[in-house]
Amino acid sequence: MASNTHTPEMSPWSRFAAFEQTYIGLPWIEFCRAHAEIPVFAVSGYLMLVFYLPKVLENRKGFTLRKSFAAWNLLLSLFSLIGTTRTVPVLIEKVLEKGIDHTLCANPMSWYSDGPVGLWMALFIYSKIPELLDTLFLVLQKKRVIFLGWFHHTTVLLYCWHAYHNTIAAGLWFAGMNFSVHTVMYMYYFLMVFPTTRASAKKSAPLITCLQILQMAVGSAVTFRSGVLKSRLGDQCHTDPANVKLGLGMYTAYFTLFTALFVDKYFSNGDRGGEKGGRRGSGDEMGADKVATLCGVPLTKDGAGFFQPDQDEVKDNAPAHTSRKAKRTKKNE
Repeated sequence: MASNTHTPEMSPWSRFAAFEQTYIGLPWIEFCRAHAEIPVFAVSGYLMLVFYLPKVLENRKGFTLRKSFAAWNLLLSLFSLIGTTRTVPVLIEKVLEKGIDHTLCANPMSWYSDGPVGLWMALFIYSKIPELLDTLFLVLQKKRVIFLGWFHHTTVLLYCWHAYHNTIAAGLWFAGMNFSVHTVMYMYYFLMVFPTTRASAKKSAPLITCLQILQMAVGSAVTFRSGVLKSRLGDQCHTDPANVKLGLGMYTAYFTLFTALFVDKYFSNGDRGGEKGGRRGSGDEMGADKVATLCGVPLTKDGAGFFQPDQDEVKDNAPAHTSRKAKRTKKNE
């Protein structure tokens, strides 16, 4: 006799939670190993977008994508928040139980490649491809693309793919930190879209940059320690020597660039050649809109920014008769 008991239908979130619990990471790791060409093609297409799409769009107005851009950033913030809840608790628990060195050498297959943490580790790696759309939004809106932006996107994608390919032990550190910072960073971008929340959100910009600098400092330390343990323990430490070198180079570059950006935005002097030289600027001179430089080179006038010159460049390149006319007008005033 058939039972009349009705089993309530599971909600989409309940189904996803059940899928998380049964997730096995090896197939996606093997896919990563079998397709090293994917990140190369993705980066190649991305750089073509950064350098050449603006030329295609130079004779038309930028697209109005404010709502789409806001929705995209909110989606990434929520995605990162869920990723944080799945990765950071597992990392903290293992550090408290076994110590930091264990998390830098233990085979990921034994503690974080499966289940919810394994799923979100995989999503972290593969999400670096759709995150390239960040720049597409900027290009379509004819907004500036700075060196730090496209350098960060390309190198992160290539490094993460290499790390997942080699199943390095410290990968959970990188995913946990990235998810945590991106939760705040993308929420900031979301709030900056709207005039009503922009002023309040802008106050958090220095804090977010500090979090990014801290992330790069911890990433450098973790990578360096992984290399030391690998040299001492050999095959007992589950990391890859080439990945250690790549990680050190990448994190050192990020730390330098983000620190230079922060110092130049919030602590550099005003116009050193004018009346304000020798003292710190204030107000708009010190705000988030200030042009940042690295070793004297403006980070907003790099090779990727040729299609959107700064106002100073427009003035410098103006025809001579325009400059003379402007001077006569000013004199008459």
